[in-house]
Amino acid sequence: MQKLRRLGLVILLLGAVALGGCFLFPNHPPVADVTVTYSSEDPLVVDLDASGSTDEDGDEIDAYMWSFGDDDVEIIAPLTSSATVTVPVITVNFRFEGKYDVTLVVKDARGKLSEALPIEITVPLPEL
Repeated sequence: MQKLRRLGLVILLLGAVALGGCFLFPNHPPVADVTVTYSSEDPLVVDLDASGSTDEDGDEIDAYMWSFGDDDVEIIAPLTSSATVTVPVITVNFRFEGKYDVTLVVKDARGKLSEALPIEITVPLPEL
């Protein structure tokens, strides 16, 4: 009977760890990171690369949630109607020169969100 109780306790603990982590092995939030690359052909087109985002626990990053505080932004690639994507690199077309505030939050495979990473993009005037 004692062995059965121990086995039950072990199964219960393993189930708790599998479902949501445990105080011994907490799920840490990922850390968002972005590299900004301006197009050499069109300065209004910018690649935002979040592939440098990491997770201390080794969990995969499975969502990249971009927030653009302005309607003057169009996501060119990947073609999507949402600013939440599953790929780390997006190509954005800013319609006008100037400064844009962009925010990135990444989500790991266990559902933990990073802190919001503010990014300021300065889009130069296109050369004529």
